[in-house]
Amino acid sequence: MKIRNPIFSSLRHRNYRIYFIGSAMSSIGTWVHRIAQDWLVLELTNSGQALGIVVSAQFLPGFFLSLTGGSIADRFDRRKTLILCNLFGSLTSSALGLLVIAGRANLTIVTAAAFLLGTTSAIDGPIRQSYYVMLVGEKDLPNAMSLNSANLNIGRLIGPLLSGILIERFGTGPSFLINSATYVVVLVSLVLVKPELYKVRALANEIIHGPRLRAGFQHVLSRPELVMSILVVSFLAMWGQDMQITSAMMAKETFARGAASFGALGTSIASGAILGALVFARKSTLPTVRDIGWAAMKMAGVWILASLAPNYISFAVALFFCGYFAMEVNISGNTSLRRYASPSFYGRAWGIYIFVWQSLIALGAPILGWIGQNFSPRASIGVGALMAMLMASYALARFRLIQDTE
Repeated sequence: MKIRNPIFSSLRHRNYRIYFIGSAMSSIGTWVHRIAQDWLVLELTNSGQALGIVVSAQFLPGFFLSLTGGSIADRFDRRKTLILCNLFGSLTSSALGLLVIAGRANLTIVTAAAFLLGTTSAIDGPIRQSYYVMLVGEKDLPNAMSLNSANLNIGRLIGPLLSGILIERFGTGPSFLINSATYVVVLVSLVLVKPELYKVRALANEIIHGPRLRAGFQHVLSRPELVMSILVVSFLAMWGQDMQITSAMMAKETFARGAASFGALGTSIASGAILGALVFARKSTLPTVRDIGWAAMKMAGVWILASLAPNYISFAVALFFCGYFAMEVNISGNTSLRRYASPSFYGRAWGIYIFVWQSLIALGAPILGWIGQNFSPRASIGVGALMAMLMASYALARFRLIQDTE
């Protein structure tokens, strides 16, 4: 298959095309599930703080297990471990869906399911991220990362809208069953991947022999640019970059809208993210810390606009730009790992990245929920904007004299 357009260059690799299709379906399922989860919590409790706790439970396993996932990525067969992770995710989602349909779901069950799926993601994440370079090779890795971000946000474009319609007609239960089915699609795509077509054989050959987790920490901490890249992206995620909590509260409390309108907000931010991912997919060079700092500063600016939006439509428009600039932050942060981390530490660097990212989200979600409940959802967004601006300023000041070489 000949792909000449640089935006889609990584799709010329057979293994990546197959996995890309499976990931697209899984992304839709993830967002169908996430919207249903958030709406179910608000239906059960009408509490922004409870929603923050559930989101925290979803990301808390990253604190314990993402480092393990990074070590697994460098020591075991990535393809087989990804198959196991998707099987576990499918079983968890289907169990939650059946309990909701049977009328047996409560806040404890929803929180437990969020924790179990977070466990899967914590292990799956660093393995999956380090797997891309094996599918496409070094040259096409930045493009694959960008297309993967577009892929995730295609799911966010379709999933929330689909979930909102399903919730209003059938309740939240079917959304969880759809997510279960999409895990199976990914599992099938992994079965169809051919290991003999891997583009980076070195990672496959080093799986058993690489140094352990402690060496991974030493490697990351010895590279201040790598540390700062991880911190900037993770800190913005902590203060609500994906708008998961704040958009739910804004839709239900500030604008008095229903589930379909909440889903449409997710579609708006995803539309901007897809455009951003396609724009940044054209870049062939790996970003520097200063690139990430400037991207974070722009992200803070659009957060301020979102917090001041006077009505539902203007808020939805602001979310479009939030999605666009969030992609610049995320893609720059993700691909910077390949710039600053050595190849033999790539899996563990991703494990540490996801460890910090998910840990800070787990810490920030209850804080955002508390601010939204005790002050206003707008205050949650405004505080996030302020924190993002402070972090971006620090990163730019810290590395203003650093000259990165290509």
